[in-house]
Amino acid sequence: MKSLIMKSLIMKSLINILFFITPAVLFGQENVKEYFLSINDTTLNFTGKDRPAIAVNGSIPAPTLYFTEGDKAVIHVKNEMKDKETSIHWHGLLLPNIQDGVPYLTTPPIKAGESRTFEFPIIHAGTYWYHSHTNLQEQSGVYGAIVIQPKTPPIYEVDKELVVMLSDWTNENPDAIVKALRRGLEYYAIQKKQPPSWNKIIANKGVKKRIKGSFKRMPLMDISDLYYNAFLINGKPKQQLLNFKSGEKVRLRIINGGAGTYFNLQYAGGKMTVVAADGIDVKPIEVDRLLLSIAETYDVIITIPNDSMAYELRATSQDGSGFSSMMLGQGMEVNAPTIPRPNIYNMSMMDMMMSGPNGVKSGVTMKMDNTKHDKMKMDDTKHDKMKMDNTKHDKMKMDNTITTLKYDMLSSIQPTTLPKENKWREVRMELNGNMWRYIWSINGKTLSEADKIKIKKGENVRFELVNKTMMNHPMHLHGHFFRVLNGQGDYSPLKHTVNVPPMGTVIIEFEANEEKDWFFHCHILYHAKTGMARVISYEGDTVATELAKARKEGKEKSDKNFLFWGTATAMSNFSELSLTLSNTRNQFNLDADGDWNGNFETDVDYERYFGANGYFRAFAGATVEGQQVPVVVDGMPTGSMIENVEVRPVVGVRYLLPFFINSELRIDNQAKVRLQLDGETLLLPRLSFEWLYNTNNEWRLGLNGIVSKNFSITANYDNRYGWGGGLSVRF
Repeated sequence: MKSLIMKSLIMKSLINILFFITPAVLFGQENVKEYFLSINDTTLNFTGKDRPAIAVNGSIPAPTLYFTEGDKAVIHVKNEMKDKETSIHWHGLLLPNIQDGVPYLTTPPIKAGESRTFEFPIIHAGTYWYHSHTNLQEQSGVYGAIVIQPKTPPIYEVDKELVVMLSDWTNENPDAIVKALRRGLEYYAIQKKQPPSWNKIIANKGVKKRIKGSFKRMPLMDISDLYYNAFLINGKPKQQLLNFKSGEKVRLRIINGGAGTYFNLQYAGGKMTVVAADGIDVKPIEVDRLLLSIAETYDVIITIPNDSMAYELRATSQDGSGFSSMMLGQGMEVNAPTIPRPNIYNMSMMDMMMSGPNGVKSGVTMKMDNTKHDKMKMDDTKHDKMKMDNTKHDKMKMDNTITTLKYDMLSSIQPTTLPKENKWREVRMELNGNMWRYIWSINGKTLSEADKIKIKKGENVRFELVNKTMMNHPMHLHGHFFRVLNGQGDYSPLKHTVNVPPMGTVIIEFEANEEKDWFFHCHILYHAKTGMARVISYEGDTVATELAKARKEGKEKSDKNFLFWGTATAMSNFSELSLTLSNTRNQFNLDADGDWNGNFETDVDYERYFGANGYFRAFAGATVEGQQVPVVVDGMPTGSMIENVEVRPVVGVRYLLPFFINSELRIDNQAKVRLQLDGETLLLPRLSFEWLYNTNNEWRLGLNGIVSKNFSITANYDNRYGWGGGLSVRF
């Protein structure tokens, strides 16, 4: 390869062979940079409430690790948590497979009370980061920055550098968040003041689009799955740095370490010049705003205005629910402009596709064969014609004055073409999502259900990433940099994380010059947790002995875990109880209702979900029905009542119809057939309408007032039990 990073890749291949065999010969008198990291449970307060967290060396974010290209990194990680294992992944670094840090896949986990030493050569410069890859620990605070200075003088001279680590914080237990998302609660949208309620849809003139979307069983565009209590820059919602002086040039090393948030970044002091993306130098681009996908890094250069004032660097969550702020300099404060909240109720398909950092050439790309790929290459003349100055960005501007960075604008400093002599392998991956059950997958299968994606060393690999959902997905490939095909031909940028826009297609390609297994996943933490991931596996490689032992002991496929939840409702006319135990494909249900006279009906069943979207499922179980009947002796009523209980085995199917109507067709052991339909829709932000009807001529209409995440006030009419009202508790 012609570029420096590709030369580094070749170097890394040699290092993988020699690193543990002859370190003295390989490194000679290399500079060893040693760090000691301690991971521990702690309590922190970002929002006025003390909440559990996980800190590294007592801080969130973790300490920044500084290296120079050519160093040898020696990092000792101690797990001081009492009952949890942990891990550290070095995001974006090219290193030996065993050092990558994905527990059970590339590296054994660090058990409670134990330590692990990571040793690897630093073979490329740039801005990167590290974080836990165990369960949801990243959300709780296990993340930090990595800064690697080049061995040779940097291209751009600056007066100062500043690491800018962006992140999101929730007061809620992350495991409880997964459960809330799986059971389909709308409470996070209510907290963000963006509920999918009909009053909001009507007010924003989105009725026609919502009807079309509901008919296709498509939810409103979901910019962010959950509500965050705070957004942080370097661990603080707001701060001021006084050590920046007028006229200074500052290199900002920006990292989106959020678990679920895309950030719009603005600087009140003027334009930002983008000089690197995901650690790799790009041709400089002047912009007013950056939209950072989760796990991406950008280096930008700013100039502190020469007027003795403090200018704001503001990171606004893409859904507009909040921001974090950093004032650079001292004097009168100049704030960055407020970004209007996106109108999720009346978005066109193009609006949705352009909601991420992708441009037209890097978001909607036709599949190419090798011939078409060759035709896409451009010589310098054609490349020059593709360049765009600030006056030609009209189609990419948010308005007449704001230029936002798009992938189409990124151009590598050096050619990034792959070896022509290599054979090509193409892999198509559809990104799938089931929002109503919160199951995320690739090609219709979660990580635990899917086979590894096999590739072979020495070939060129092209991934066609096709997003079939209404969300942006930041896809990260461990252990490799890939070319993002964005219309820049031979100068397509190299990245380790790429956004795939809603209903869009992105094509990436890389040289398979590694070994063993590497992780490829969505970097929205809760999407990866519930299945949107794959293992990329090199053919013919074996598993290291220590890793094979760890794999036997561990559970690396957490999307198979069962979650339990329930709802209990007590009303004046009757009471209800609903219990659910669910994982990706399997679910156990108990639904019971009864009046205060002792009449009741209970349904217990097991159901199995099929297909990529999970609309269809089959079930088997039993109905237990109890009725109070008068006691009759010698043909005369005695005035006493007795419980008559009947148990009927049932089998059937369920299917999610258009407009999110649940349908059920069942038959019992007496050959009685019943069809049932039910649904729910949000009328007002905290008021939903619920209905049910079946062919046994049972029906119900009700209103549900959402008080909090766990409590609702409900009122309804049931033709068996009459009018009533009461309280629902979710657990």
